[in-house]
Amino acid sequence: MPLKATDLKAYRKDERFGHRLMTAEERIRLLKPYLPTPPPQRSAKRATSKVREGRKERLGVRRLLRRSWHILVFTIVHFFFSLYVRSRQAYHMLGNRFYSVYHHHHHSPELIQKDIKGLSRLPKHLSVILTLEEGRSGAGLEKLVNEAADVAAWCASAGIPQLSIYEKTGILKGYVKETHHAMSEKLKTYFGPSSYPSVTLGAPHVPQIQSGLLSHGSTEKDRKNINIILLSAEDGRDSIVDLTKTLAEMSQRKKIQTADITTELIDAELSESVMSEPDLLILFTPHVELAGYPPWQIRLTEIFHVRDNQGVGYQVFYRGLCKFARAQMQTMGSQGAQSPAPHVTDKKQEDEDIMSALFRVPAVRSGTAALNRALFDKKVDIAAAVIRENKLLSEYRKALVKSDDILKLDRISPIRGHPDSSLADKGAKCLLLHPRIKVQKAETWGPVIQDAVQKGDVNLIPYELRLNYDYYSFRDIMESILPEDLHDEIPGGFNVAGHVAHLNLRKQYLPYKSIIAEVLQDKNPHIKTVINKVDDVGAESEFRTFQYEVLAGPGDLNVTLTENGCVFEFDYSKVYWNSKLETEHTRLVKLFEPGAVVCDVMGGIGPFAVPAGKKGVFVWANDKNPESYKYLKAAVERNRVEQFVRPFNADGLDFIHQAADSVLAAHQNQEKAVVITKKKAPQTTTEKRQKKKSPPVLIEEKIPVPATIGHFVMNLPASAIEFLGAYRGVYSGRESLFSSPQQPLPLVHVYCFSFKPDNTTGTSAQKDICERITKTLGYPVKLVDDKAEEKAINEGEVVIRNVRNVSPNKWMYCASFRLPAEVAFAPRE
Repeated sequence: MPLKATDLKAYRKDERFGHRLMTAEERIRLLKPYLPTPPPQRSAKRATSKVREGRKERLGVRRLLRRSWHILVFTIVHFFFSLYVRSRQAYHMLGNRFYSVYHHHHHSPELIQKDIKGLSRLPKHLSVILTLEEGRSGAGLEKLVNEAADVAAWCASAGIPQLSIYEKTGILKGYVKETHHAMSEKLKTYFGPSSYPSVTLGAPHVPQIQSGLLSHGSTEKDRKNINIILLSAEDGRDSIVDLTKTLAEMSQRKKIQTADITTELIDAELSESVMSEPDLLILFTPHVELAGYPPWQIRLTEIFHVRDNQGVGYQVFYRGLCKFARAQMQTMGSQGAQSPAPHVTDKKQEDEDIMSALFRVPAVRSGTAALNRALFDKKVDIAAAVIRENKLLSEYRKALVKSDDILKLDRISPIRGHPDSSLADKGAKCLLLHPRIKVQKAETWGPVIQDAVQKGDVNLIPYELRLNYDYYSFRDIMESILPEDLHDEIPGGFNVAGHVAHLNLRKQYLPYKSIIAEVLQDKNPHIKTVINKVDDVGAESEFRTFQYEVLAGPGDLNVTLTENGCVFEFDYSKVYWNSKLETEHTRLVKLFEPGAVVCDVMGGIGPFAVPAGKKGVFVWANDKNPESYKYLKAAVERNRVEQFVRPFNADGLDFIHQAADSVLAAHQNQEKAVVITKKKAPQTTTEKRQKKKSPPVLIEEKIPVPATIGHFVMNLPASAIEFLGAYRGVYSGRESLFSSPQQPLPLVHVYCFSFKPDNTTGTSAQKDICERITKTLGYPVKLVDDKAEEKAINEGEVVIRNVRNVSPNKWMYCASFRLPAEVAFAPRE
């Protein structure tokens, strides 16, 4: 109801004067007639009853079921499903653990062969999918390479000749040399340093590395070979695109008819350019995830994975082989089991003899003359099967492989263009056949060939296969050149430092040193310079340098190399370096705990110190050689480990006490290493919705220098044991530093030479080493099992491990023992 004019005028006037003309009661009386009538008030009792009813309704079961029943159902389903998933994972985890314990290889090919002995059939081509977990470098890459090496060792032990390794990003293709080296070293731990299989490693459009046999010193003639292919997501896609372009161009030029472009033709071309179809694909992921694996190559491949599996393990590999064998048995069983034909062994041996006779390297026997590569040209007359239509090529290739009628040689593809160039230009292809098959003798044809010829799909023609110097391996060439009485110990082992190969030729091979070096260069493209040592290490220099002669290439010995993720640059003629010790360097560095202190008494240029520093281990690294000290400092700076590695140039006898005092002083001065790491920041809801990456968070960590040294490393095998007397009194008067059980006395790792393990002198190498340590240390030590961990060594115990064979009667060992309290706390002299 609007106000009357007089009342409105009185109210506005009072408002203009700040409500000072009327009192509050007067304003209420003025406005009350115009206010609406208030609703009737309920009684307090009734209002209280309604509130209680509301509360009861809000907390009631019926209201929950009526309004939130879907949440309740979801919660119940989620609970039981989560319980099922966790139970299934626990069940599979226990099963995987059982398999991993019951079927463990223990780095022994004999145990792996025992596992597969009962399997009816093994895949000739196995493929696996591996995953890079932690980025494209560092620990993730190292783990990936180790996994690839493990799978290669399992395949070699099981007798599987071909392995393809798929990793989506293709990072392994950029580290082919390092991966090949890791695989060779892994095979060495399985088979031993003198009998491990050679490795041929390559990738589509990447040159193969075939020098595994040469780089590690085997001289056995019957060494087996495992062929390994590295794949990535781009291989399938790019290869199909390239093939499509090629076929389109050939079709435009009328070299191929549209009707000839079939599934079989594409399969044959992709098999030749990328790889053949694997028999078995093993996944180590908890579920089937092909991650971009080339789809063409696995159309008919058996795929195996273990549910809820985590990580690459031998038990998955073995179970995959078991499933493949069962699948083969079922297929064969449906066709009826057949007993093996008589004289199969004799026929196989006869085929091997034929291959050996035809493809044997020509005998040149001109070791002291200049290398004439043309003398190794050879023509081998064999038969070839010309396929009527290229679309049938893949079908007949598979059939001929199964019947062993196709030519199977490393580094030679059985698919060739037609020998008639006019037909080859039109896209005609043929399959090379085993030498036992003769064109004019139908009785030498197998059932597959006979049936194909009868159908008119295949026509056999003579084929002239040309071999040359590039086809033969280093050992093949050496057997051709050297006299037969020098074949047993052909020099194949050499030390590699960057682009330099370092030989140690025996006297009987010196007349052939130039030609040996030249062939070595040819078969190892990364080697530019070959040198030969002309004296014994340490015979004329206390710094383990040696006199040498350049056999091939330039005389530049300034090398750059990478080991354990660290880069080293040095003059090979002025310092000591041995690439064959990389496995030992890696083993020992793994024993060092981050934040601990290691004293490297004879550290060289830092093969122990620099990788340990990258791991976050404090290292007091010393070498008496001024040149080694110079390159050690350079390596520390280049690899950015200045906060952890401290170089010294002192005599080892004096440095042991100096290092213990220096470490304690650094601890008392509260010296620390400041490490700044990047951590992924949590994303906000908005960033997740917009798919934005939040900037990393920088975290600063201060790592203090401990008061005591945890490990002493003494890598001077010729005389390191003679330095053990310097440990007497190293912690004299400082017993309180080791009062806690969590702070044991340091471990000492001393390298030395002794007899070979199976010598016939009547004295074992281990006993000889223990006696020498006891005499120099002044404290008795006893040998314990080399399976014991170094951290568990007690006072008076020593673990001795074989490192490598230096010569036929000389081995290098590493003896590890806990420094005795009687020696450490003795008065200083």
